[in-house]
This record gives sequence, structure tokens and C-alpha cells, in this order.
Amino acid sequence: MKTLLIQAATSLTDDLPPIRLERFIEESGLSHVTCWRYRRKGWLRTLNIAGKVFLTRSAVREFNERAANGEFARVVKSPTRKAVSVAKAGK
Repeated sequence: MKTLLIQAATSLTDDLPPIRLERFIEESGLSHVTCWRYRRKGWLRTLNIAGKVFLTRSAVREFNERAANGEFARVVKSPTRKAVSVAKAGK
């Protein structure tokens, strides 16, 4: 049953026309540089149509699902106490 729902959702999103990367950037709030990095890493799949960059709705959905599942998560690295005191001493 879950497979049928996924296939139905995919077919509905693929029926819609692709959106410009610029519009995705505006709606998502991500910066141009962040989207460029995501494209370079293969996290965000894009299409080149007549020299313009587009995203399919299914690519956006896949990206959001992968992000929600924590696939892109990393451990936050906090600076050590020693590094902070060295930075203050340099003033």
C-alpha cells in the first residue's frame, strides 16, 4: 500500500512543470552558494534546459525527504576552550 502511495505522489509531482532554480531559492530561503554546493555534492538534482537551471518537483520532494530523514546531518563542532583564549590573547 505504501508503495502505491509513493508511486501516486511521484506521478502527480512529475506531471507538474519543472521550476526554475531561482524560484526554489526564493521559496526555500537558501542562498545561491548553498544551492550550488548542494548541486555539486549531488544532494540537489537539477536539469539544464536551454542554458537555464530547473528542478523537477520530484527532485525537490526527494531532497526534502532526505533532509527530514537526517541524511545530510553532521555533528556540530564547537571550538575548544583553548582556541577561544588564544583568539582573545591576539587582540
